[in-house]
Amino acid sequence: MAVFAAGGDYTEAVVAVVATIPRGRVMTYGDVAWTFGRAGARAVGMVLRYHGEGLPWWRVVRAGGHPPRGLSIEARAHYDEEGTPLVPAPTPEGYRIDLGLAGWTPEDERS
Repeated sequence: MAVFAAGGDYTEAVVAVVATIPRGRVMTYGDVAWTFGRAGARAVGMVLRYHGEGLPWWRVVRAGGHPPRGLSIEARAHYDEEGTPLVPAPTPEGYRIDLGLAGWTPEDERS
């Protein structure tokens, strides 16, 4: 847990990746972690929890395109404002992000 309190390479890597996700696009927690070669979807969530102020946290979603737990209402406002592709889902939120259309990786910027 110390890496989250003190910062460090992992925290800096997560913050750097999340900061680059464009408007209307998303990455899953796991995809963020794998971008710099390490598993750790939950660790990405912890970094965002403690170091995510000022970052577009709503652009990091759960596997399957589901919004961050407990933040679906706040996230939905951002998705609507940014034009993020959504699809109906039989979940309490009633929606999920269409990962086929909205999914993004830093490699997308290079091509």
